[in-house]
Amino acid sequence: MAENAVKQNKVKNSRIFGDYLIMLVAPLVIAVWYYGVRAVYAAAAAVAGAMITDIAANLIIRKQYRLKDLSSVYIGAAIAAMMPAGIPLYIPALAAAFAVLAVKIPFGGGLRAPFSPVAAGFAFACVCFKEQIFDYSYNSVDKLLGSASLGSLLAKGNSVRLNSVNLFDIVSGNVAGPMATGCGIVLIACCAYLFVRRRKALLTTAGFIVTCAVFPAVFPRINASPITSVVLELSSGSLIFAGVFLLTDLATLPKSSAVRVIYGAVCGVICMTMRRLGAYEEPVCFAVLLANGLRPVMESALGNAFSKGAKSKPVKVVAGK
Repeated sequence: MAENAVKQNKVKNSRIFGDYLIMLVAPLVIAVWYYGVRAVYAAAAAVAGAMITDIAANLIIRKQYRLKDLSSVYIGAAIAAMMPAGIPLYIPALAAAFAVLAVKIPFGGGLRAPFSPVAAGFAFACVCFKEQIFDYSYNSVDKLLGSASLGSLLAKGNSVRLNSVNLFDIVSGNVAGPMATGCGIVLIACCAYLFVRRRKALLTTAGFIVTCAVFPAVFPRINASPITSVVLELSSGSLIFAGVFLLTDLATLPKSSAVRVIYGAVCGVICMTMRRLGAYEEPVCFAVLLANGLRPVMESALGNAFSKGAKSKPVKVVAGK
């Protein structure tokens, strides 16, 4: 029985994280297109940091390391995707190592951790290497705004007048920012793939993105039209990437569909509030971790409320002949 459980868990891990890695291929290809081989080095450093830490930790606790579950590879690749291409290579390696050592290993695996390992690793890098994490000067000569990211403009209250040319640059990721999270076109394709594979997970993504869109329309940070404010907020930093990859982490998702939508919306409120009041240009990983921590409370309170509502529905009794 134990062997069967282990085999099933390994198959499930490989399927879930395999899907995420397939989704990550396109954003990383775009990163190589814009930033060249440097993007490959950053991703390789993060994956190596995650895998080496995972192997070493499993040796110490005398547990068999299984490469086929792919969780370490995914953790490293996703963390690298949210970093600038010019980041010193030891930073993504350390961030991925922290994610594995502090979140994945203590809870018994990538599908058991109550917090997103990717969010934890990136948050660690933000705290320890703030200047390097938000330095987008590498290879930014041909970018729409030079080395200025959309997040930094919004933080300063500056705007961009949208037209057909710069709008395409923005949605295609041709602006300074994280190396693999800015291409909205590719991220929409990732959503389509996730819809085919695990459509219920996208309920959280929908709640998150809709909230993050409504917030700047009602409470804009810039003096611009609501549409411009929404487009710039959604396109900046790693917001949509986090909604697609981090919030859909199977281990942190509520069971109820209704609670999943609310869970995403709560994370969106936290993220947009922190963008206005926080110390970081892109605080989405901190918002994800806070939402992870609130998830059991939401699931307990709201899940019970929805289940009671379902039980209170009248039951039709059909008399027999």
